[in-house]
Amino acid sequence: MRIGEKLRLLRKLKGYTQETMAGKLHMERRSYANLENNVTKIDMERMTQIAEVYGIELEELLAFDENKIFEKCFNKNIESFFSVQEFKSTTSIEEREFFIQQIQQLLETFDKERKVFIETIENLKAAIKKQNNTD
Repeated sequence: MRIGEKLRLLRKLKGYTQETMAGKLHMERRSYANLENNVTKIDMERMTQIAEVYGIELEELLAFDENKIFEKCFNKNIESFFSVQEFKSTTSIEEREFFIQQIQQLLETFDKERKVFIETIENLKAAIKKQNNTD
């Protein structure tokens, strides 16, 4: 995946417009669009700024791919689950049942989000393919 495609995908996943990103980076919208379209090369200083906007490390931005999204979300939820295992040993059956319901809701939410991400990714791939065919 080229860097412009990564930027577009991250921006869409965050729910940002090109205008929003351009504002956060103190640049014109067209200049930001050129980054996403791989028209303009991105220097390391700009890449670092973009990573900061997304709250990720530069290495994560450079290594970003769609599978990492799900892995990161899933790992974060699993960490939360294991951090409450001590809670399990000191709780009543009712509290445990409630906890199980919460986990089930979390899994359902994760599954819905995963489906939305996949649909968004497929739409972006189709749009990119269409754009490449018209160029």
